[in-house]
Amino acid sequence: MSVPFTQLVASTYDAVVNEKNKAADQWSDSSALNYLEKMGGVKRVTPGATLQMTLDYRVNSAADFLATDATATGTSKTDVLTATGPSWATLVVPTNWSFTDEALNNGDSKIDLLAALADNAIATHDYTIEQAMFASTGGTDGFATFQDLFTEDGTGTVQGIVAGTETWWKNQFKDWGTDTGNTLLADYNTLYFACSKGSSGRQPNIIIGYPGIYGSFVAALTPQQRFMSAQSATSGFEEVKLINATYIFSAAINSSTESAYMFNTNDTALFVAKTAWRKRRPAIDFSGAAMVNMKIFSVLQLATRNRSRGGVLFS
Repeated sequence: MSVPFTQLVASTYDAVVNEKNKAADQWSDSSALNYLEKMGGVKRVTPGATLQMTLDYRVNSAADFLATDATATGTSKTDVLTATGPSWATLVVPTNWSFTDEALNNGDSKIDLLAALADNAIATHDYTIEQAMFASTGGTDGFATFQDLFTEDGTGTVQGIVAGTETWWKNQFKDWGTDTGNTLLADYNTLYFACSKGSSGRQPNIIIGYPGIYGSFVAALTPQQRFMSAQSATSGFEEVKLINATYIFSAAINSSTESAYMFNTNDTALFVAKTAWRKRRPAIDFSGAAMVNMKIFSVLQLATRNRSRGGVLFS
């Protein structure tokens, strides 16, 4: 069944129940992207040919306790640094409209078609990123996915480094199976502690999970609820955390994985070219048609510079 009104009719119809002359968004959700941006997980960087990140990947092997104050020390050149350089990906959202659309859609009592199209372009941009971050293994046209950054066995070739050989590059992982209640909470703690590497380590500050496993986590917390007063109570929580990590859910995560990704946004983030993030290009007339084109674009990549401090809880 087709929609009952065309775009032009819908946008020029008298505003009776429209909110501030805006179209009601029926489809978009970018919860994970919004929280990442709020928590410093969208990093605007000066772009190079690739997203170059230097890694301090191993202990100085010459470190030693001296048997005597005359014991010789190591003299080999210290080699402890390497780098990873994932390629950038480009996201473009083109928006087109006709001269006629623009001419017929005007007046304060109607939806502003061009503004609505621009709003849709931004929402589409963010929604597309949200979907791509949790896409199937292999990513989307060069844009990485959490399924590859944090694999269910810690291995994989990620950003050019073979984790099966370079074991320092393996991510953490925990199979939660069908666990519930305190056993499920213990699974989360196991992964959290593994990512932290120690009580004073850089601990995960965000968890992004499939709605189902998020619900199981909340249900496991129910016995721990505390009521603040006798006047009111709630069956849920406004914000859910695991120690220092804010837990959110995204409908973009595939139901077949039932996974939750845990990391620190200082290590794993959406890196964007600071000159090309949600960039709106000028509207340009088509040369061969009475049409106008406007593009929203970004140059970006989902990447990690410390894979061993992130992980996945999976079933």
